Amino acid sequence: VPKAHTPFQWRPQDSIAELREKRRYLSRRRLKGIKLSFHDEETSFLEGAIARGDRRMAQVIHRAWQKGCRFDGWSEHFRFPAWQEALAECGVDPDFYVTRGVGYDEALPWDFIDTGIDKEFLIREDELANSGMSSSDCRHEGCNDCGVCPSLEVNLEIGEGDDALASGI
Repeated sequence: VPKAHTPFQWRPQDSIAELREKRRYLSRRRLKGIKLSFHDEETSFLEGAIARGDRRMAQVIHRAWQKGCRFDGWSEHFRFPAWQEALAECGVDPDFYVTRGVGYDEALPWDFIDTGIDKEFLIREDELANSGMSSSDCRHEGCNDCGVCPSLEVNLEIGEGDDALASGI
């Protein structure tokens, strides 16, 4: 599930079929010393729809509840077919929320929450990640202009090694 307030919040989530194929691929590989565990693909898909959903998802959640969906975070209680029925009955296409990328100019459900990080910084970080690059650690290389320090009234002072100091916290 693409996480809110990160450079990847605009990225599409893989479809259930893509997640299953990736799981099969990784499971077939013999990676010595590595134990793999996976989250259920259908649960991840529904989490993505709810996380990115707008007000229309409220009626889906209510309808799923009317269909008996309870404690769906527990795999033994999760009934994906009931959720699919609720989505269909409410006329909500979950792929609209889950498997399509979101434009930088589109509103996201969490945009009203101010974390201190500037949207422009997240966009720059997404573009860097697209190029296989990342920003340097501001504690060592100087300010990346993310917006957090000014919004929290913090002064970052670069020191030797790991001796960066943040005053005003």
